[in-house]
Amino acid sequence: MKRGGALAAAGALATLAAPAAAQQVLLEVPAARVSLEPIAADASLGGRAQLAASLGAFDTSLTAAFERGGGQLSAVDAAWVTVIRPASWTSDDVQLAARWATFGGAQLSLEAGNRERRTRNFIDPLAYSADQQLAVDQSRFLRLRLAAQAGPTALQAGAETSTNALDTLNPGEPSDGGTRLWVTSRRLFARLAWQPSPHISFEAGQAAQTFNVGWRGADALQSQAAYLTPDVALVLTPSPSMLWRLDLEESVTPVDPAKFAAYAQLATPGGGAAPQPDRGWRYGLSLEQQLPGGVKLSARATRWRLASVTDLGPVGASEAPVGIGQGARRQLDVNLAAPLAAVGLPGAILAGEVSWRRSQVYDPFTGARRPISGETPYRAQLQLSGALPTSPLSWSLIAKADGPQNLYQMSKVTNLGATSGLDGAVRYDAGRLRISLELDNLVGGSRQVTTYTWSGSRADGSPDLVERRGDDARAVRISLRRGL
Repeated sequence: MKRGGALAAAGALATLAAPAAAQQVLLEVPAARVSLEPIAADASLGGRAQLAASLGAFDTSLTAAFERGGGQLSAVDAAWVTVIRPASWTSDDVQLAARWATFGGAQLSLEAGNRERRTRNFIDPLAYSADQQLAVDQSRFLRLRLAAQAGPTALQAGAETSTNALDTLNPGEPSDGGTRLWVTSRRLFARLAWQPSPHISFEAGQAAQTFNVGWRGADALQSQAAYLTPDVALVLTPSPSMLWRLDLEESVTPVDPAKFAAYAQLATPGGGAAPQPDRGWRYGLSLEQQLPGGVKLSARATRWRLASVTDLGPVGASEAPVGIGQGARRQLDVNLAAPLAAVGLPGAILAGEVSWRRSQVYDPFTGARRPISGETPYRAQLQLSGALPTSPLSWSLIAKADGPQNLYQMSKVTNLGATSGLDGAVRYDAGRLRISLELDNLVGGSRQVTTYTWSGSRADGSPDLVERRGDDARAVRISLRRGL
């Protein structure tokens, strides 16, 4: 149960399937519109209704959606094999959006929503058994925002709150049993931008944020945190084709609910080491440049001074995600996009992106410096895409490369070697009919995986076992969609 609850928590933010058909307008008058939209995505069927109205300075819309699906497959890792188990689910979603144009051209907007998804995961792989796990995933949000402009000064302010909760009831448990995982965040913010000339602007903001994450099962654990996060920026526009931006921000990343659940389900967790939001100061310098021929170039250099990093660390005689202390990260991102009409390929675009990253933390088991677990030192992608001028056929080729990375645990280090590959895709999109063929790793895609295992902690010395294997990932996907 402890492991299954952590896996279920990872899906706490599931979303509705994307619509596959255009809206059908049932009623439309100058100030209002009512529309109905069928949903026909993979293994699901449902619909969405929308009511929109405009009354002078007031615009509003109300959207309600319902979906029902079956046959969804979820992979569950058992100790001996990966078991594929079927599931059935229903979901409903209601959202309200409103906007007022107030005095002086200011705008006030309100957004609210509530969604619930009920999933029954059958224990029997063939769904013959009446035993099933019930998971209820709920989310609510409320956002209020104000935007105003007075000469060269612009103001944005607002408040927002959101709650996500996942309740899981396993076979044989009483109705008041099971587990519950929840995350609540609240934020107040204000931001001023001042542009004294067309070539320079200053920005400054302040936000107050609170986070509340908790898990309840056989035991219960809850963690709360509150932060003030200021940010400032200087934007220079020497010419219409060039923009420079220098910014400084104290950033906060909310606690990952799946990591918190994994920590909370230990037999005797120590609340002092419970995962906290990752936070620190971020410094950034970016450039956006429009070159002749429609070529766009952007680059950004970023440095983080992290005051708190969450990673696997010691908890009693075991391990779990905990705060392991301070860290640092440096990163450089470069992006380039160029149309190829000038070289005789009308409609074709060449786009590339590359990232270099270096990070450092102190290993909680050995005390040695190392990169953050799972981070790769580089990642690159080059995409060539286009469409035939007189046909609904489009295509793309993507060359990609990932650097090596290490996954650190108390008694194991898994090294994923560098890898590179070439993907391809062809799509035929004619109105309500869409056919696509996607091929992963037409060329390449293999990497070597090396696992180092210790009988105790990694701090005890050399590994007792070294295992090596090749990993060759290839996939072919064919899909056919037709609007209702």
